[in-house]
Amino acid sequence: MNEAEKLSRLADIVRSGVPADVDAAHDAAERARFVEAVSRGAGRAGALGRVGAWLRASPLWSALTGRPRWSFALAGGAALALALVTLWPARPLDYAVEGAPSAAGRYIAATAGGEARLRFTDGTSVALSPGSAMRVVDVDAAGARMLLEDGRASLRVTRRPKARWSVEAGPFAVLVTGTAFDVSWSRGDGTLRVDLHEGSVTVRGPLAPDGLPLRAGQRLVARMREGDVQISSGDAASAADPAPKALPPAGTAAQPREEKTIGPGDAGGGDAGAVRPEGSRAEGAPASPPTDGAGPAAPAGAAAAAPSWAQRVAAGDFRAVLAEAEQRGLGGVLERGSLDDLVALGDAARYARRGDVAQRALSATRKRFPGTSQGKAAAFLLGRLIHDGGSPEAAVAWYDTYLAESPGGPFAAEALGRKMVAVERTAGRAAARPIAELYLKRHPRGAHEPVARDLLTP
Repeated sequence: MNEAEKLSRLADIVRSGVPADVDAAHDAAERARFVEAVSRGAGRAGALGRVGAWLRASPLWSALTGRPRWSFALAGGAALALALVTLWPARPLDYAVEGAPSAAGRYIAATAGGEARLRFTDGTSVALSPGSAMRVVDVDAAGARMLLEDGRASLRVTRRPKARWSVEAGPFAVLVTGTAFDVSWSRGDGTLRVDLHEGSVTVRGPLAPDGLPLRAGQRLVARMREGDVQISSGDAASAADPAPKALPPAGTAAQPREEKTIGPGDAGGGDAGAVRPEGSRAEGAPASPPTDGAGPAAPAGAAAAAPSWAQRVAAGDFRAVLAEAEQRGLGGVLERGSLDDLVALGDAARYARRGDVAQRALSATRKRFPGTSQGKAAAFLLGRLIHDGGSPEAAVAWYDTYLAESPGGPFAAEALGRKMVAVERTAGRAAARPIAELYLKRHPRGAHEPVARDLLTP
């Protein structure tokens, strides 16, 4: 039934209840009682109170005072019609998913080779970059609440009165009414990036508890590891940041031609003999002249003045780190490089979508520095890399390894949450429910809380 049909039906009801003959005195008394009742309703229902005020101020009210039979009926019909339009519950939005044939429930995962898209009935669209994953937590008539689990999403939100949308990414939330923006979230290093193209948004989170408003053309980058938030113009950010506009989703790297899946029991960082070892050296070791005729080695002072690999990764210069590692000899870096360099190399490889190098760097970190926090964290990162690469069952062993070694570590909540998702996909909802119960007990406000509650819903 549309709005016109609702009003027509309401008018019929009102007319059918009017007596055939109503004297003026009775009509005036009933009219006064109606206005008083509607005015009292302002405290209980603001919409009805506004209807009463509108009727008293309307010229229609004065025009009807000389028509006893119909004045109360028409006034009552107008009041009830306005109340119906104001208070009638709006229908929740609906949406369709394109490009994600494996979408289950409200969980949408774009494949490594293609984009996924959500189209809402109000015209809003959400495009997920390859390898990204999102969950639609809640949908109502005003908008939707979405959780970007990892990767990058581009949103075009239709402007509507009282629209209310939000995108949550890790501990952050982007609050939207009507705008166009890109948001990316890398769980590996806790980096959020928002590029605002149109309209305005507010970003809230542990680094911005009161909310940071963004205007069109601005970029926000929040780094949990460093504990800082930066806002810059889009042009300035693009000029200063040689990296892609959004961090590629961690763990969604293209698979190498000869890569194999490494299990927690494997010891090493791959076949070092497959990489050219000539000219490789440990970090800080004396430079030796290259053997490929590329020219003399750089002066020792130049190497000392160069930024570290960790600094380059923080600045987004991932490809430069990979290029220098290959120039030194990747096998030598993996076998003799420092812990900091191995960690930075693994990060750079993940962000640059070099899954083969990332997997070898993480495995070398575990082999050479097993008791360090970085060595333990590498177990989780290996699990995520394998999981996002399409092997959730193999990833579960790595998540269990990390949780056993670091039950209170920084990735404990995410490891348990991702294990829950992986088990659900591979073994079904029943098998994942005990993990969901444990997750809610340990992390009641974690990022995977909606997923866990959904699994426990009968």
